[in-house]
Amino acid sequence: MYAQDDVRRHPDGSADLDFCRRRAARLRTQALREFFRSKTVAGTKVIVAVVAVVGALYLAPAADGVGWNGGKPRLNATIANGTVVAGKF
Repeated sequence: MYAQDDVRRHPDGSADLDFCRRRAARLRTQALREFFRSKTVAGTKVIVAVVAVVGALYLAPAADGVGWNGGKPRLNATIANGTVVAGKF
């Protein structure tokens, strides 16, 4: 005895190969989507982290107090009469 085959058939008894092709294409697309989704999530996290570090380094002031504000002294580095105090604040 033969096992019952699960082949989809047309009303005339011939195998429905178009159904099999569509199903195979759908499964390939799903496999590729899952593969790239698993790889891009990790890659996106790395890119976001690198951009955050580069942005923080770009906006960080230099050791002499000149930073992203165009070289103007920081507010906490001035005394009430307007003179600039040298040093780290």
